[in-house]
Amino acid sequence: MNVLALHSVEHAYLGRSVLKGIELSVGTSEIVALVGPSGCGKSTLAQVAAGLLEPKSGRIERQYRRHAMIFQDPSLLPWATAAGNIAFGLRLARLPRRQRAARVAEAAALAELEPGDLGKYPVELSGGMRQRVAIARALAVRPDFIYFDEPFTALDVALRRRMQDLVIATCADAGLAGLFITHDLHEAARIAHRVAVLDTYGAGVLGDRPLPGRPGSRSEAQVQDWVGAALSRDPLFRHIHDVDERQIA
Repeated sequence: MNVLALHSVEHAYLGRSVLKGIELSVGTSEIVALVGPSGCGKSTLAQVAAGLLEPKSGRIERQYRRHAMIFQDPSLLPWATAAGNIAFGLRLARLPRRQRAARVAEAAALAELEPGDLGKYPVELSGGMRQRVAIARALAVRPDFIYFDEPFTALDVALRRRMQDLVIATCADAGLAGLFITHDLHEAARIAHRVAVLDTYGAGVLGDRPLPGRPGSRSEAQVQDWVGAALSRDPLFRHIHDVDERQIA
C-alpha cells in the first residue's frame, strides 16, 4: 500500500515549468531516497508533495495520518530553548502542558539529546546538536511520514554519518515512511529502501532501484559496492552529479 503517491504532478515558477510528469510513490514503512543533479528540483518536489507548494496540475494522494519535515537549515527559534523548539508544534496543536513536557522528553531521548541540552538556546548548541533538536521537533508530533530535505548537507562527514544512523534508528527501525532528498548517493544507499532518480530538468522521475536488505543491516562494504556499481554500470545514475545552475531546488 502506498502512503504517498504523486500522479502527473507539474509545478511552475513565474509561468515556467520546473517539474512535470512526476510519478512517484512511497509505500508503508518505506524510506525512498530521491537523488538527481543539483538544481533539478528535488527540494521543490518534496515541498509540493508535503503541501507547502501548490502543484500547477496533477494529483497527490496522502494516505498517512500526520507528517513532519526536516530541512537542511534546522530553522530553530533563536529566542526559545531546545525544549521550547521541540515543543513548538505541540503548542500549535494546543497539547496540554504536562503532555507537552512528556512528548519533549520522549522525542529528545529518541534524538539522543541529554536532559542538560534541553535548557540551552540554539546559539549555545553545535551544528549537530541543532540538527538533533530539529529531528526531535519533527518526532515530537509523532508523525507516520517524514520529509527530509537534504538535512545533513552542511555537516562534516563523521557527524553526517551519526545523523544518518539516527534516522535509521528512529525512522526506518520504527516503521515510519519517508521521502529523503539528497545529492549523496552513499547517503541514499545507507538510509533508504529504494532510490529514485529525478530528471536533470525535472521532467519526471527517470526510474528507481531497490536496495538489498534493510537500512541499518548493510555493511559499509555493501554500501560502497552498491554505489560503485550504480555509478559505473547503471545508466540511470549517469547524470546525478551534473550541475544545473538554474538553482531551482
